[in-house]
Amino acid sequence: MIRVNLLEGTAEHRVAVQKTKVAARRGQQIFMLTAALAIFVIALGADHLWTSSAHASAQKELDREQEEAKKLEGDIQRKNDLEAELKQLDERIKVIKQLRAEQKGPVAMLSAINDRMPNGLVDFRLDAIIQRGSHLQIIGSSLNQQVIADFAKQLEFSNSMFTNLMLSTEGREYKLDDVSDRKEADKDNQKKDPEKADAKPPDKKEGEEMIRVFQFAIDCDYNKPRAEGGDKKDAGK
Repeated sequence: MIRVNLLEGTAEHRVAVQKTKVAARRGQQIFMLTAALAIFVIALGADHLWTSSAHASAQKELDREQEEAKKLEGDIQRKNDLEAELKQLDERIKVIKQLRAEQKGPVAMLSAINDRMPNGLVDFRLDAIIQRGSHLQIIGSSLNQQVIADFAKQLEFSNSMFTNLMLSTEGREYKLDDVSDRKEADKDNQKKDPEKADAKPPDKKEGEEMIRVFQFAIDCDYNKPRAEGGDKKDAGK
């Protein structure tokens, strides 16, 4: 009769199964380790690619910003240069306007005086116009005292070209035939010697026809025209 040792077969089988399980477990560990290493390498490569791309993009943006900054610096420098040129041009224009205003000042003054003289010049004349800085003195004569007053009033309403007017008149009697000569003599005497100009006329002789002549002097301040671009108040002077 054949006898089978079941215990020995069972033990050997158990050992084989145990070895198989151990080998399978090692295989799984090696596979997991290999998979983890592969995933790590893949993640590292992906991160490197992303970082490189981000760095390239940032560098490109930096280069673009630097180019824009250089352009802005050039534009700012050009802007400063243009502003300096405009400032110089403004100064030149201001000087030119001032020179023009000074040149047309006497013309405007004489024109303003002429426009305000009485229409009838038969009994009204101007002997001298004396200017010392902004002070102006107008000297003349007339046979009519009211005509002198009207002339002074016209000067007063001159859009502030003539201000602080002071009128002084003096009446003198002359021979009718010597009125013209007397005016010329007074004019010359006033230039040479003011005291002679104030001398009394000769005494009236019987039978001579006399005429009364009013000599006047108007003292005022002359405000010459301002350069263009000034304020309205100055422009009106």
